[in-house]
Amino acid sequence: LYKKWNGMMQRCYNPKNKTNNPTYEACTSSETFRHFSKFKSWYYSQIGCEQEGWHLDKDILIKGNKVYSEDTCCIVPPEINVALTNNKSVRGSFPSGVIYNCTKTRYRARIQRGDKWESLGTYDTPEEAFYAYKPVKEAHIKYLAEKWKAQIDPRVYKSLMNWTIEITD
Repeated sequence: LYKKWNGMMQRCYNPKNKTNNPTYEACTSSETFRHFSKFKSWYYSQIGCEQEGWHLDKDILIKGNKVYSEDTCCIVPPEINVALTNNKSVRGSFPSGVIYNCTKTRYRARIQRGDKWESLGTYDTPEEAFYAYKPVKEAHIKYLAEKWKAQIDPRVYKSLMNWTIEITD
């Protein structure tokens, strides 16, 4: 648990980490979470705390959230956490789920499910590719919510069932 807490603190307050991981640029933590003993008490009161390898997440309950706190964090299976990663640093300026296929000079929509990438076709514009990706990704997130429903916090389930993918994500 100390390792999870320390990782959170590094993401929030280590300038070198923020340079290497721009996703965490504006991240902070609540005053409570800055104290390991208080974080520990909160953590052990959460659904999923007993699950080995589950992730501490700050932005499932509030999409785009940058504050680790007792009201914004939850503990989730890696499969859920990874499914919500937007990979902005990898895809560059393209919308989520879209890459440029330079050999065909078209835009490919694709989704990752577990370890596998599934192609959703190629399109003339990034917007067309995104709108092919959006319903498939949202359905996949709902599938994961149902799959894990009995083991995750009801707030996480509700958030996943209402999750929408925007072209600006």
